[in-house]
Formats: sequence, structure tokens, C-alpha cells
Amino acid sequence: MIRPTHFAAAYLALVAAGLLWIVGCERTPDRIEVADTKVELVDGAHPRLRAHSAEFERRIYEVTEGVHVAVGYGLANSILLVGDGGVVIVDTMESTESASAVMADFRKISQAPIAALIYTHNHADHVFGGRGFVPEGEVDVYAHETTSDYIDRLIGVVRPVISTRSGRMFGSVLPAEGPDAVVNAGIGPRLALGPDSGTPSLIRPNKTFRDRMQLEIAGIRIELVHAPGETNDQLFVWLPEKRVLLPGDNIYRAFPNLYTIRGTPYRDVLDWVASLDAMRALRPEHLVPSHTRPLSGEVEVQTVLTAYRDAIQYVHDQTVRGMNAGLTPDELVGVVALPPHLADHPYLEEFYGTVEWSVRSVYDGYMGWFDGDAATLSPEPPDVRSRRLVELAGGAEAMRGAARAALDAGDHAWAAELARHAMRADPDDGEARRLVAAAYRALGRRSKSPNGRNYYLTQAGEVEGTIGATAPQINESVLPLIHEIPIDRFLAAMPSSLDPSLAGDVTMTVGFHFTDVDEHYTLALRRGVLEMQPGAPTAQDVGIVVDSQTWREVVTGFRSPAVAFASGDVEIEGSALDLVRFLSYFSRS
Repeated sequence: MIRPTHFAAAYLALVAAGLLWIVGCERTPDRIEVADTKVELVDGAHPRLRAHSAEFERRIYEVTEGVHVAVGYGLANSILLVGDGGVVIVDTMESTESASAVMADFRKISQAPIAALIYTHNHADHVFGGRGFVPEGEVDVYAHETTSDYIDRLIGVVRPVISTRSGRMFGSVLPAEGPDAVVNAGIGPRLALGPDSGTPSLIRPNKTFRDRMQLEIAGIRIELVHAPGETNDQLFVWLPEKRVLLPGDNIYRAFPNLYTIRGTPYRDVLDWVASLDAMRALRPEHLVPSHTRPLSGEVEVQTVLTAYRDAIQYVHDQTVRGMNAGLTPDELVGVVALPPHLADHPYLEEFYGTVEWSVRSVYDGYMGWFDGDAATLSPEPPDVRSRRLVELAGGAEAMRGAARAALDAGDHAWAAELARHAMRADPDDGEARRLVAAAYRALGRRSKSPNGRNYYLTQAGEVEGTIGATAPQINESVLPLIHEIPIDRFLAAMPSSLDPSLAGDVTMTVGFHFTDVDEHYTLALRRGVLEMQPGAPTAQDVGIVVDSQTWREVVTGFRSPAVAFASGDVEIEGSALDLVRFLSYFSRS
């Protein structure tokens, strides 16, 4: 019999053994970069990334009778389910234009009317092409019950920063040709969305569910199952009679984006594993991801699903193991690596996510930003720290010299860090800027992940001044999408746009009445804090009576506030000067 004290002792011994194993491991945080310096680039890119482009040959695959998938038309796939007298479209691409191209080829397969759309999750490349399939917008759209909310949250609250970082990650402003051009997007050829490449058009979900939904549409038996993973609203589609699994973005032919560098809420990787296990239990014969090519054969599909979930669990478990042994995120990325049988698996090459970024995300998901080292609790501001490090190095020339030597030696990550300190210490130091750009460019060209490649190369151009703003510019093509966003989302975004340096001493109440939807809201400004509440205020300093469409256009810059006021489209209750003063407290992004 094992007594509790014996169990505790045994447990502590196991923990100690794990600690010794972790601490005794060879820590090689630069292992990826050192290996990459030996890679012979092909036209300015990692050769494996170049070869990966073959995955996205533009074509329609027939998976089995009645199931077809369009690959290579945009970042995501779109899937056609052919039924009796009708068809179902699963995922609608990222723009009207890319969706229309897919639809033209789908019509060569079936002329039957579209009976329904299904969204596997909220990401733009799956939902913003709706009217390319159904121009009039009149169709049932199935999705998880939270999908619309996630779409609105992204557009309304963090759009400026996500737009900028997405632009870098997808290489939206990189040159069209040459060694710095986009090679592919890892899970598709490219993102075809933006003023110069695609117009968004969203048809809102009107048929939603929480856990599971069983349907029959055009004679097709369909099961929709909530399966959180890459997003919290992710679902998979199961066609039981055909044994076809549509997993959405929970699996594709690349290491999963357990964290995306454009920014995202924490992706619970154990939920992701559980979702993959639910898929494995179905024993599918065919796997049709929403990115990369389909796969057929029960054994092949089962093998891939198992390897994918094992890789995710391995990264989770070994991160937690090292975390519990006291390692920081910077230390963990040097010791957590997939074992060879997973690292070499064709579905786990780091063409999208990376193990390193995933390790950091798992740590942050459990522990937050603090790495456990008291020295990092209240660090010096970045610019101050850089100036002090430059002084410690012996001055700017010494720091630049060290960065130059690291760059010449192929130690690009270290070169980037050193040169970045020199540039922060003196933003006008042109040589430091050139060194930063050169280091970023070297890192980008050697990156197997296009996300990393595009981000490095874009920031290299930003630093040297050859690339301007990366945020997609809003133009009139997105007005229909803006008109679809609930008006309360526009108001909900205002508190985080308030500039307290301008409104720190101001107390003011503003009432809104949106006449077309007959909705009232109150914005209460209290010395740098703005509270939004539904309902009309009991007392107000100024009131605004306007239809919601007009206000959306004013807020997004499509209409001049002065013109809207002068034309009478905006009715002001109280002083117009007070309203102008109130609006001046907000930053525009």
C-alpha cells in the first residue's frame, strides 16, 4: 500500500527528475536561425517555402460524388456540396471577386440554386465573399451562435492594430516581384482582400446553434459540431452518409497557427486537441480542410489527424513541463521542439504557425505576461533601456559595429536586436536603420513560415522608408460591410479611442437616438473614462438624432461631420460646438 506521504515523496521525485531533465538539456535558442543560415535561398526565399507553392495549384477537386473543393482561388478553400435540386457552399472566400471566380467554376459542376451557406468560423477569408455566391444576399447562412459577435468585435474594437499587423503578416504591401515578394501565404496562395485586390461582402448568419445541429438540406444529411480550436467559434461539418469531414481551420497541411502574430485572443490548445479527437472518433474516409488539398483514405486521414493532435498536445505538455520547472518563455523556446517523427510529418512543417510562437502563447495562456523573473516586473522603458545599452556598449559606433559583425557572421537575430537598440537610442541614426532593415530582411528571406517572412520583410521596408503604412485603407468598396455592423458596436469602440490627455478634466453626457432602428444610447464621459449604456440619458449636455447609416459613415470618415450637420442629416439637441468639442476628444484610426 502506498501511503499519502510516500506518494508525495514519489511525486516530488518525479518533479525533480523533470526539473533536472529540463535544466540539463542543451539550450539552443538560436538553433533555428543557425540552421537557416546554411540554407541556400531560391530567389530570395527558403527553398521549402518555394516548393510549398505547389500545394495551391488552382483547381477544383472532386473528393467524392457530390463533394467538390476549390483550392488556390484565394487564401481559403470553398467547398461545394451537391444535393437534390440544390447545393450548399461551405465557406465563401475572402472577397466578392474571389468568390465569383470560384462560383463560375462551381457552375460547371452544378447549375442548381444555392440552398444554404455554412461558415466554419469568423475569419475574413471564410465569410467576406458571400455576395460572390449569392448576389442578392437572400439565403440561409449556418454558423456557430458566436460567429457574428466575433466578426463585429474584430471590426469594431481592434481593427486599427489588427489591420496593420495583418497587412504585415500577409505581405499586403510587399513588392509584386523580386526577392522580397510574397511567395505564398502558407495555407493558400495569398489573401485577396483590400482596395487593390478584393471587395468584402458579408451575408450574416441567420441559422445558429450552440453545440450541435443536424440538418437535411437539398437531400444532404449534414451535422454541424462546435469544435473550438483555431477560433472559439470553429465548427466542423460531418456528412455521415459520405463519411466526409470538413474540419474548417482545425487542420491543414502546415503546422497549426496555435498563435498568430497578427494578434488574437488565446487559442486554447487543449480544446483544439479535444476537437481533433472528436473528428478522429468519426473515422472519416475523406478530409476536406478549408485550407490546402483534400485527403482520402480512412487510414491516411486517421494517421494525419492523430499526428496533428499529438503535435499540439506535445507542444502544450512540454511547455507546461518546462514552465513548472521554472523556465521562462525565452528559455522554453530553446528546449521545446517536436520529436523527429512529428517534426518530419508532411502536415506539420512550419509553413504557417511555428513551435516557437506556440510555446510563448501556451505560457502566456497559463501565466500571463510575467516570466517569473523579478528583473522584468518593472523594466526600463524601451527607449531608455536602449540608450543605456548603447552607452554600456561604448557608444553608437560600437553598438553598430557589433551589429554589423553579427550580420556578417549570419547571426541575424542578434544583429537585429543590437541594431534595434542603436536605432531606438537615436531614431535619426541612418546606419543603425540600414542595419536593422538588413537584419530583418535576412531573417525574412530565411523564414520557412510566410507569416514570419512577410512580417520581417514588411518591417524592413518600413524601417528604411521604402514601405509606408501597412494598414489596408478604407474605401467605398467596404461601405456595404460597414452598414452591416450593428450600431452599438460603433459606440462600443469609442471608449478605447478616447484621448485622456484631451478629456482628463471633462465631465459630459451625450445621448444618441438612431431613428431608423429606434435605439437610444448614452455616452457618459467622466474625466478620461467613457461609459456606454443602452437607453436614453435622464439628462444630457448634448443629444444626437441621426439614422445609423449616416453615423456609421461619419465615424469611419466617409462623410464629413460638418457636412452631415449642415445638411440636416444629423440633428443636434443642444450646442453644436459642444458636440464638435466632444468628438475632438477621440483619435481616428
